[in-house]
Amino acid sequence: MKTTFSILYYLKRNGKKANGNMPIMGRITVNGIAVQFGTKVEIRPEYWNVRAGKAIGKGNEVQHVNSILESIKVTMTNIYRDLREKENEVTPEKIKNIFFGVDNKHQMFLDLFIHHNENKKMLIGNGITKATYLRYEYTRKILSNFIKERFNLSDISLKEINHSFITDFEVYLMTNTSSNSNTIAKFMQRFRSILIIGWIQVEKIK
Repeated sequence: MKTTFSILYYLKRNGKKANGNMPIMGRITVNGIAVQFGTKVEIRPEYWNVRAGKAIGKGNEVQHVNSILESIKVTMTNIYRDLREKENEVTPEKIKNIFFGVDNKHQMFLDLFIHHNENKKMLIGNGITKATYLRYEYTRKILSNFIKERFNLSDISLKEINHSFITDFEVYLMTNTSSNSNTIAKFMQRFRSILIIGWIQVEKIK
């Protein structure tokens, strides 16, 4: 049975915050039936392209937001494809429940990163370039080295990642790689995009 599937993003106009930002919402549509979800990211409305459903510009904030939105879309698309293979009826509610409702209280961060990268690899040539996949994979390898050297662990629980961990990882990039400040910012952008994906799954957006 043929199905139609799409994920669109839009601003929650009535949710404007004191800093001028508006929350970014998502809408999953399958066969004309839609459900909404929150993304836990926000942006100023002047940086939002309504037609494209994404942020516009070249600043770090814009790229960070778009990276998170892309990661959410990739993961949900993969969930949709898995459901089509396993079930007769695919609904947007099922996709949302799987994405937000899985018990990830003990989710391991590198496992999450690996799964994310596998999804990107599957979509090479279909909205994802090989270069993008390789950049995420290289970031994961550096993060793996950091966790091993800093904690003597092969992985770390998502709930253990706090401000101190994030700061220490940034210092590690500065002192253990030959990357310039712009490249380090890109590493941190990719790292944070995976981290936020994990956090919003754990928090189960209502």
